[in-house]
Amino acid sequence: MELDNFKELWNKDTGQDPPEISLEKQREIHSPIQMLKINMKTEFWLMVVTLPLLLTGFPFASTDSNITTISIFVTALTIVFIVYFYSRFLRLYKLLQKNSINTNYDLFNLKTQLLISKEIYISYYISYIPLAFLLSLIKINFHFDMEYNLAIFGISFLITLLLVCFIIKYWIYYMYGRYIDDVVLLIDELNGVEVQPRTVKKKTWFERSQKFFMNKLGIKGNILNTVIWFVSVYIFIILFLTLVLLIIIIIGAKLDLINIMTLQRALNRLN
Repeated sequence: MELDNFKELWNKDTGQDPPEISLEKQREIHSPIQMLKINMKTEFWLMVVTLPLLLTGFPFASTDSNITTISIFVTALTIVFIVYFYSRFLRLYKLLQKNSINTNYDLFNLKTQLLISKEIYISYYISYIPLAFLLSLIKINFHFDMEYNLAIFGISFLITLLLVCFIIKYWIYYMYGRYIDDVVLLIDELNGVEVQPRTVKKKTWFERSQKFFMNKLGIKGNILNTVIWFVSVYIFIILFLTLVLLIIIIIGAKLDLINIMTLQRALNRLN
């Protein structure tokens, strides 16, 4: 009897019967999936444009041959991380390209892949923390004995930590997390899983501008909105951290905790 029941369920899920998921629900699921695909393409091209700018000249930033060798290995390791992640990224994109979500098996597979990919995405950015630690050491040529080198190391590492935290908290949510949550919620509802009622949140400035640009330009508007916010937030973070550092240096100099000339010599050694 158990075998007969299993066969019956299998036949339903292989598409031999009419689709189990109504067209209306399929459209509901397709909407966030479409946004996921658009954002994936947007991020990919942002990475293509920005990555060479970040890596250009880095392995040869120091005249010390040992530091240069370590820098080359760190750069190679970073590229390996990127290639691995974007190979998974591409695999997920191909899955989202498929339109077959008319059976329960398709929905279960989609939900599983989205949740796994979200965790991989978070892990991808967390993996930059040990790399940032090593890059901060390279920045001071592995010498803590020189005055202010420890401070320069700490600030460089702290900036990276803040950027990673920002990406995990906001970038992942607005680019992917909210759409993945929508898809997972719809799939759970279709399978009779008890879910918490959706809470209506106040729209952020990002969401408001996204709606405005998409109403004006469609899909291109979403890409334009993402690029504008990406560049704006990047500039804001740089300016904010620069201002904070200037305030710390000025206060430290006023209290005779920081010697400006010694700090300048330490920064000149890095250059």
